[in-house]
Amino acid sequence: MILSDKDIVNLIKQSKLIISPSPKHEDIKGPHVNLHLSNKIIKYKHDTLDLNDEDTVDFDRALLDDKGYKLKPNEFILGSTIEKVSIPNGYFGLIETKGNIARAGIQAHNKDGHIEPGFSGNITLEIKNNSNSNIIIYPNMVFVYLYIFKLSSECLHPYNGIYQNQEEATVYKKD
Repeated sequence: MILSDKDIVNLIKQSKLIISPSPKHEDIKGPHVNLHLSNKIIKYKHDTLDLNDEDTVDFDRALLDDKGYKLKPNEFILGSTIEKVSIPNGYFGLIETKGNIARAGIQAHNKDGHIEPGFSGNITLEIKNNSNSNIIIYPNMVFVYLYIFKLSSECLHPYNGIYQNQEEATVYKKD
């Protein structure tokens, strides 16, 4: 079952679902919470990423300012949400690209929009420009929607993996 704004607000009031900084009233509507793009991005440096050798993961970090970042056609970067999100056991989170951002040609996740029960941290966004045009993205813009689902029961093994407690976009890690 996907939660409504009323149920999301109640989970937050009960301190079960934690979103920090706390979302404004206008950021919780319908069945989702608006999450904002942080000012930090990551770009992989090399044309080859060997998934068996974590030492080949070479990248640059950059800060977005009020002039934004020009995302070129077919370019891929990592970003993150400003908000830290903690999903309680018994619930499941899912992010989707905000509609108008998607219509511009951007996808905010690469089929990895799930946030498992027990996860806590800023959410890494796998941002790609699928359009034929350069698109300028800005920090603090509403970039993704967070949906919360109620599970049939609590998990025996909530998330406690390699990306737990990440504070910004996190690159590939071999598990």
